[in-house]
Amino acid sequence: MKAALVHLATRATPEATLKAALSLLEQAAQEGAQVALLPELFPSGYRYPDAAATPQVLEALQTSARQHQMVIVAGVLETAAERYANRVRILGPQGEIGCYTKTHLIPAFGEPQTMIPGQELVRLELQGFQAGVAICFDLRFPELFRAYAVDGVNLFLVPSAWPISRSYAWELFCKARAAENQAYLLAVNHAEEPFGAASLAIDPLGMELARLESEGVRVIELDPSYPTRLRTEFPVFPQRRPDLYKL
Repeated sequence: MKAALVHLATRATPEATLKAALSLLEQAAQEGAQVALLPELFPSGYRYPDAAATPQVLEALQTSARQHQMVIVAGVLETAAERYANRVRILGPQGEIGCYTKTHLIPAFGEPQTMIPGQELVRLELQGFQAGVAICFDLRFPELFRAYAVDGVNLFLVPSAWPISRSYAWELFCKARAAENQAYLLAVNHAEEPFGAASLAIDPLGMELARLESEGVRVIELDPSYPTRLRTEFPVFPQRRPDLYKL
């Protein structure tokens, strides 16, 4: 599978950001990407009034997915009754194939006061992979990723808005979540401050496959058979002791 990391800066308006995103998605398609990842809350960041533009943004992304026969994984801000939701929409050529709402809300950005938490994990088949979706702060909760992995997930998709000031933790968590679960991990970030930590592709050994530190696209090829081989040759999950962890 060819996957594209889209390292993108949020502009002054959702319309301007969407225009930049569509251009980078066009580039990704030209490079053969079958799946493309956009950052968390990519059209708006934490500008809550901009959530009103999200339906139009998603409509344009759906058109792009259909035109390029590509799956687009996009983090967006949506209204949710009297509050908001931090979501990832997964759009395939024929329509939406998945939707994940951020389950761990970060106090540093006021999310518990303004947003609803997600209540379920999202797993989907994607180009030969079993993919699991998470968002940014979720990386600090290894239980989420282990729950995915023991359910057969071998590819983590993690749109994010991670501050560059904490990039050391970002890289540590990305590599740890991949290595401890013997799964690929794709994590895309914003290109503008205060965010700006590098977008990363990590292999099932925790090794870096690709890095983007300025706005642009990077396409990498992933082998869906590799996590299965690694889990067979170096079995980890059968040695788990869930009976002890309850204590």
